Amino acid sequence: MPLTHIKIAKDLQELTLHGTKEFPVALYETVMQLERLDFLPLHWHKEIQFVYLKSGRAQYRVGGDAFILEQGEGLFINASVLHEAKPYEIEQALIYCVNVDPMLIAGHEGSIFAPKYVEPYITKNRVPYVKLTGELAQKIASIAALMREQDVFFELKFWRELLFIWESMLTQSLLTEEMMDQSSIVQHERAKVMLDFLHAHYQQKVTLEDLASHVYISRAECSRFFKKIVGMTPFSYLLQYRLRKSIELLRNGELSITEIAGDTGFSTVSYYIEKFKEYTSYSPHVYRKKFLSVKNN
Repeated sequence: MPLTHIKIAKDLQELTLHGTKEFPVALYETVMQLERLDFLPLHWHKEIQFVYLKSGRAQYRVGGDAFILEQGEGLFINASVLHEAKPYEIEQALIYCVNVDPMLIAGHEGSIFAPKYVEPYITKNRVPYVKLTGELAQKIASIAALMREQDVFFELKFWRELLFIWESMLTQSLLTEEMMDQSSIVQHERAKVMLDFLHAHYQQKVTLEDLASHVYISRAECSRFFKKIVGMTPFSYLLQYRLRKSIELLRNGELSITEIAGDTGFSTVSYYIEKFKEYTSYSPHVYRKKFLSVKNN
């Protein structure tokens, strides 16, 4: 299903409640179709996340790194780290995402587990992500299956498998190699502020000077820094974000093309149509017709 339904605050924190207080775990089975330009938008959450690619290929961006996740591979994404995903080359990707509150591993308040085995790896000097293969990838598939089927004692079985995965990552030093220094963490927090600014003002005219002054750096440093963390220039990102927001409105099927262009920050309808065709290979009208016909079927 399309992924633009994810609720995200202006600072890119995902607003979805993952699980319950008693069992803070949630499974998301995500289908991304290449032709429809489905994507998992740039966001972060306080939970850690385990990903398993059931089929297809997916391009992930986590922190400042972009890479391809292959069928049968797994991925650990740390808490509070910016990430996004989209299908890559193959028409469809099926992804299982398991979000877990780290305190499920840490145990009760005041226990030895939180300060010794959890907090050092999800706060301060934290590894943004770890690609997982072999047994660990299959373990992620197993915990996804437990969440999907929810048979008797599934919570106990899930907890057992989760502790196995976490212990394995620690004993294999997967969470301690190339740990982020404090300056890198500060940079990622600055990136969140910059993205927050663009998301809050995408319907208006935004200049590089506006963005740079918002985080108190020069225009040149602003452009260089943004590209390093996000993988594209601020204006390439802003254009893509506006187009993605317009896709949400097109899929809703209520506003006219002219209204959508104005509501998503494009100066003219013709410029919007031109950029939309470059981005999707369809005109907005054809894309809407194609999407709605599939949705209605």
